[in-house]
Amino acid sequence: MPDSEAEARVTRLAIYPVKGLGGQPLEEAEVKDRGLAWDRRWMLVGDDQRFLSQRQLPKMATIKAAVTGEELVLSHRNGRITVPLKPPETSPKIQVTIWNDQVEALLLPDYGQWFSDTLHHCCDLVFMPDTTLRGVNPKFARAGDIVGFADAYPILLMGAASLEDLNARLDFPVPIDRFRPNIVVATNEPFIEDQWGEIEIGSTLVCGTKASDRCSVPTVDQLTGEPTGPEPIRTLASYRRFGNGVYLGQNLTIRRTGRIVLGDPVSVRSKIGAVYA
Repeated sequence: MPDSEAEARVTRLAIYPVKGLGGQPLEEAEVKDRGLAWDRRWMLVGDDQRFLSQRQLPKMATIKAAVTGEELVLSHRNGRITVPLKPPETSPKIQVTIWNDQVEALLLPDYGQWFSDTLHHCCDLVFMPDTTLRGVNPKFARAGDIVGFADAYPILLMGAASLEDLNARLDFPVPIDRFRPNIVVATNEPFIEDQWGEIEIGSTLVCGTKASDRCSVPTVDQLTGEPTGPEPIRTLASYRRFGNGVYLGQNLTIRRTGRIVLGDPVSVRSKIGAVYA
């Protein structure tokens, strides 16, 4: 393995149980066929049953979601509620839209009012059951690869050196949580993860598919839920724009489920040509 990858280790793990809400740092994570366990299994939808995110409602960042024991705990300065991890069998089934996908979800009607009052926007909470198999874009993945309510891929990995490179160009550096990765790896070379193909981490085997194209979410302060202007996307776009996209981080699909622990070494078994599409 090249020296630039010889010391690659996991330095951060996180899940985002409810799409768009604050995340939950972890010391270890179980990797399943949809990604890290409980990552983006819940989602908020509007009256049209279409997904909501920080793009429309940046204040979503101020609600923190964490899986604790048998509950999903949702915390905000205005209050705290808990949601059972196993929805009632009587939960209504509805069709929800996430980007261009329409999938079946379970409506959890007891919690919509709390979210609506907190965010000042009419919304409902839904859950993706095991029976819903949302496929990954077949242009960049194998047939049968699935994902939860993440934008497109099961896992987002970022190299620490890539953020360091960006922060060195900014007047005001930003924390890693602006980019909402699941796995952060200590790296010595910026953007080296763009070319990682098959990767062993802990007992898992994952596969790089394409670089992650970035939207406006990294311009939102994840503590306050306030947009901060064009940065860091403006600076990132000045040197990481390829075609119509601006890229940072590598999307992964699952080859072998297992467990990842902070400090686990990252073994790059194969390389790919960087994919920006």
